Amino acid sequence: MNTRRVHDLMRLHFPSIDHARREWMIVADSSQIEALIAEHVRSPEALVEVHRKLGALLPIGEAARFAVTHIGEGEIRIADRAFTGFVVVAQNGVATGWRTLDNLSLQRPALPPAEL
Repeated sequence: MNTRRVHDLMRLHFPSIDHARREWMIVADSSQIEALIAEHVRSPEALVEVHRKLGALLPIGEAARFAVTHIGEGEIRIADRAFTGFVVVAQNGVATGWRTLDNLSLQRPALPPAEL
């Protein structure tokens, strides 16, 4: 998957983050990021975006190493292809992650019931 496609998917489906309400942890190496990805993304592959010109679809271990090598270059966003598990690595080297039960951003809004 090319970088442009990764950026388009992230722009469309990655939820906005209220940074102040998230719990953050310092990540010093790829094993800590890999543990966050395994806990929250729960997929063999992950979409990783550092910025709009740098991103890829990678296996979990490679995604963690890719993220560590680019800390400080941008807010790194990591998600599964279904956009139900998310990890964010901030420029200052702290990270957070979460899951959604279902991806509400991809679902169509419910139609109101027809009146008779």
